[in-house]
Amino acid sequence: MKYEVFTNTFKNKQAMSKKYIYILLPISILLFSFIKQEPLKKEQLIQPQELANQINNPKAVKPIIFNVGNVDQIKGAIQIGAVNEEAGMKKFKFEVSKIFPDKEVVVYCGCCSSDNCPNIRPAIKYLNENGFKKAKVLNIPVGIKEDWVQKGFPVE
Repeated sequence: MKYEVFTNTFKNKQAMSKKYIYILLPISILLFSFIKQEPLKKEQLIQPQELANQINNPKAVKPIIFNVGNVDQIKGAIQIGAVNEEAGMKKFKFEVSKIFPDKEVVVYCGCCSSDNCPNIRPAIKYLNENGFKKAKVLNIPVGIKEDWVQKGFPVE
């Protein structure tokens, strides 16, 4: 009898816990989706036209470009993948370890706007923390298709 009461009480607590998870999890996700990420500073940004000019100019020193998302490949970019995932960040750190911090580096994703992208901030933060003083974010107001590909800028 005591065992039966204990089992029923335990099952009721489990059911209530699941109920709260199903209620609280979506609310938490919704709440955090409205929290704006820290804005990028103007000096951290490079405009698409400026980067395209550097890529197209045979005499220009080319920046090292990292594609830190799962989007169209800009000409000459190193494909990393989403750095908001462990495997992507691990690959990014490995590739960054091969270059000197005095190099100009550009990161981009383009899955959405630079303001809302989950991949840009971890990448630029890592570069800044590791002494890359010339690290920039490609300013993408809408997405890589609209702000790069459809404008005829160089892709692979």
